[in-house]
Amino acid sequence: MNKFVQSAVALLAIPFAVASHAAEPQSPAVAVDLYLKTLVNHDEQAIQQLNDYLRADRLRSGRSADYANAADLKKADEEFPGEVAKMAQKLFPAEQQQALGTPLTALMATVQQARQKSECKVLPSDKPTMDKDVLTANVKFECALVKAPETWVEGIQRLVRTKGSLADNLSGLNQLQAGYAIPLNFTYQGTFGVSMVPKDKNEAWRNDFAREPVDQMFEAL
Repeated sequence: MNKFVQSAVALLAIPFAVASHAAEPQSPAVAVDLYLKTLVNHDEQAIQQLNDYLRADRLRSGRSADYANAADLKKADEEFPGEVAKMAQKLFPAEQQQALGTPLTALMATVQQARQKSECKVLPSDKPTMDKDVLTANVKFECALVKAPETWVEGIQRLVRTKGSLADNLSGLNQLQAGYAIPLNFTYQGTFGVSMVPKDKNEAWRNDFAREPVDQMFEAL
């Protein structure tokens, strides 16, 4: 189960209360830009460049050669709307579940598209600092996002809680989908930390928990 689906499961469970040459980022800001394009946009060229950039460091520390796999991300993207729709269907009355499958899937596809069209950029940041042989850089970034009037999680929970008719729920899901099918309308600013250990001959700025700042950003919407 991919990270986005795992996040969706957790949210729904809340009680109703390509270039041919490797990129060579010499600064933490350029590395962070590749991470954002990989994790937010699933950009194939950025995935290749980030893999090329991190490969030597990953192999030296005994990990798999590639950080991300474009084919796996594409497959997860294709499966995500249907997987979350199936989970959400179970929250509604049994007699409505089959009819709600298609609109729930359409809603989640639009949510996914809204996230992946986000536009992110790195901002001027403080210089890296050394602490106990670890060189760390906290790179500030800014993303233009879609902020819907009501989140899909809140909206689905509201529809379930109000126990409306099938027509009411179909209309409600269409309204939720329309809320995500809008231009970028919100600016988010965050911090993305990367580090290296020069004494271990690390040459790449990396973050082994790189999804956390991205998940935190989307959870803020």
